[in-house]
Parts: sequence; structure tokens; C-alpha cells
Amino acid sequence: MLDLQNLTLGYVKSGIPIVEDLSLSLSRGEIVALVGESGCGKSLTGLAVLRLLPPGIGFFSGKILFQGEDLLGLPEGEMRKFRGGRLAMIFQDPMTALNPVFTVGDQIVESLLLHRKIDKKKARKEAVSLLKEVGIPGAQERFYAYPHELSGGMRQRVLIAMALAGRPELLIADEPTTALDVTIQAQILELLRELQRKRRLSILLISHDLGVVAELAERVAVMYAGRLVEWAGVEKLFHEARHPYTQALLEALPQPGKKELKAIPGRVPSPSERPQGCKFSDRCPKAKKICFQSEPPCREISPGHWSRCFFS
Repeated sequence: MLDLQNLTLGYVKSGIPIVEDLSLSLSRGEIVALVGESGCGKSLTGLAVLRLLPPGIGFFSGKILFQGEDLLGLPEGEMRKFRGGRLAMIFQDPMTALNPVFTVGDQIVESLLLHRKIDKKKARKEAVSLLKEVGIPGAQERFYAYPHELSGGMRQRVLIAMALAGRPELLIADEPTTALDVTIQAQILELLRELQRKRRLSILLISHDLGVVAELAERVAVMYAGRLVEWAGVEKLFHEARHPYTQALLEALPQPGKKELKAIPGRVPSPSERPQGCKFSDRCPKAKKICFQSEPPCREISPGHWSRCFFS
């Protein structure tokens, strides 16, 4: 369904890369999670798939193949047919992603008219149906509500309805539960799981929350400072993590009976401050001389399990 091949993107003016040599694949009907701390390049990777990079950031090399077609080679007019149609995204903050001066119903209708060949009457009926599908009670009445009149969970459901309007095959969910309390988080995750089964959606889940990832994903890619450092099935990653960064993330995860959480010292370096060798070397308790001098290759340590570490 989606195949990112050696993707590198960064600041156009300075030539400094932000995401480096990233390769990632996603099959039809599969949920893959991209995880890591803030500043690792996860959200930028999601935006890159839709070719929605912020000003000043561009593509340096690589390919983004969607069902075999390189999206980077498409004219903008052709790309618009993919974006919001066959490819859709749920953004982090529903309050800023929704337009405050239009009703939620009108915003879904606009998406339907743009990506589906239906008239306005059918679009309004379809919008109400989508609101029902994502679990919004009183969908007919909520159609006329403005974003500020809805709770955070309701707004997130509206964003999901908008994303589904074009009948996408691939859904990119960027931190879909970040601003929600725990009970609402669980509801949104269950909704995404149901929609994935019902519509056979492929989902790229971008998250820093390993608890969310464990609930939803089938495979996990761990990202640090613009590079993938570990890649495995979800069970293998949680029980047999091999990269020191993945192990540190798991150590920081709250668990029943755990008396102390181990914070990772330091911070994610900015693109212009990344160390010469392994990008995690200055925070890694296992780092040796070679780690500061050379970039470790990404190698398969067992079937389907990859790690970018000299000592994994």
C-alpha cells in the first residue's frame, strides 16, 4: 500500500536534513505505528506522505510509493486527487484543524463535494451518516454545531468523519488521542480499530504513547533524531527490544507495581546539533568509542526485526 524508500527531507536553504534515509512499508489493512519522542521527525514524515511540508522544508531524495506510484513525481493537480481522497490524515489538535466559523456538518459536506461525485443534498445526508458511523450521538442535530460547541472527543470524531469522507485506503493518524482523557482515548482507539476492520483501512499511527501503540498497532517503527532505529512486530518489540533507545522508552513506561520511572537523560538533538556517529550516542548508557565515530547500519537481527545499533 505505502512504501517509503530512502526518504530524506530537510531545510532547503541550509541543506540540513531533518528526516534521513527513512524506509518504511505498510500493507493493505495493516496498522503500523511510528513512535519516538517529540522532535524525532514523526509528524513531518506523515506530512511528507501527503506532500504538505511546511514552508522552507523540502524533499532531498528518496521515493514515496503509494500502490506503486511515486507521489513525489505527481503534478500538484494530480496530488490533490490523492490527498483527502485515497490518502487522508487525522491531525493532532482538532480545535485548530477545524474551521471555527463553519459548522462541523458544512466542513464534512465540503470534503464530500470535493472528493465524491455527489450533489449537495446527498452530501448532507452522507455527512450525517458519517457522524453516526464515528459514534456521535444526535448526529442530525450535531451537524449544525460549531467546533467550540463540542467536547474534545467529539471534535476528534468529527475529524475522523472528515478523513473518511473521501473513502481513503490509507489513513495517517497523527497523535489522535493526545489531548483527550484516558476514557475518551480508549473510545477513539476502539473506533479506529472498528473502522479499520470494517473498511479494511491501512493506518499509519504516529504516536509517542507506547500504551496506545500496544493497543492498536501490528508493527512498530521506532524513530530517533530523524532515523529509524528499530523496526519489529509489536509483541517482539515490547518483549525483545534490542536498541538502547527503544529499551529506554520502555523503561520510562508506567506499569502496575513499578515504583520508579527511568527518564532518558538529555534531549533529542535538533537537526543542526546531531552527533557524528550514532544519533543516540550522547544519551546512550551503552555507547562505546565506535558509536561516537560511525553511524551504525540498520541490520536484521531476526526475521522481521531490524535494529540500528552495533551491539544489538
